[in-house]
Amino acid sequence: MFISAESKEKDFEGYTLIFPAVSVGNVGQLAVDMIISTLWMERIGYIYHDSILPLVGNDPFAHPESISCKIVTNCEVYENTENKTIIIQQRSPFVQGKRASFKQWLRKWMVEMKISQLVILTSSHAHERIDCQLQGSQFRFVTGPKFEKHEIEDMKSRLEWQELEKRLSENGETEEISSPYIPGGGIAKSLFKDCSEEVKVCILLLFCSEGDNASDALQLAKHANSWLNIIDMEPKLVMGVDGKSVKMPGLSWKVPYSWKLMFGSQVDRTLFH
Repeated sequence: MFISAESKEKDFEGYTLIFPAVSVGNVGQLAVDMIISTLWMERIGYIYHDSILPLVGNDPFAHPESISCKIVTNCEVYENTENKTIIIQQRSPFVQGKRASFKQWLRKWMVEMKISQLVILTSSHAHERIDCQLQGSQFRFVTGPKFEKHEIEDMKSRLEWQELEKRLSENGETEEISSPYIPGGGIAKSLFKDCSEEVKVCILLLFCSEGDNASDALQLAKHANSWLNIIDMEPKLVMGVDGKSVKMPGLSWKVPYSWKLMFGSQVDRTLFH
């Protein structure tokens, strides 16, 4: 269930929900970290469900000089009211055999909250690519049946996105759009299939391998933002105290401080001299 951090009931009608599937390289979770950190999104509650392994840790978005003491749990919810966006950040994997119950709960909750759109961020094993996926952009997208044709064409033409290629099934037939091939993508495929008849669903994914996936996360976050426009990166003209217009820079991506030692310290280059 969703436990609100506020006493009043939340209204998410018309909101976009961004959900990162636990997948190869944890690219979805890292991309969501970038978005939350850049927007300073407010934590509005958490999800308590027996399908997710328990976890308690330090606030990953805390400033290094902060004196406040905050903790985070295994699955938390963040909101940006200005752009009508909420993000679920899942920080631990599912209990074996419990994925289905979580998906059932999430689908029901989205319908109850009248969420208009679900965006699933995930990744897929690079070694599972077919020939046409080896070169060029490693980003792909998949849209559900509730997307209009002109919306899909806009993604292809204006954003220059590439749809995930279909593959032949074991019986030699082309796979259904409701069952995209996403090895290593966690629950992205099944969640897409379960929810696509009730809400607008889109999967954004990158082909990658395990390792330092910070750059993959930034790339996925940039693609999501180019479509959803939740972070305004454009400079602004504001009126200065002298009555003249001053050009102010737009927002830039803010890496969470908790990433500083996520992959260890840099190698001392003098070792190779």
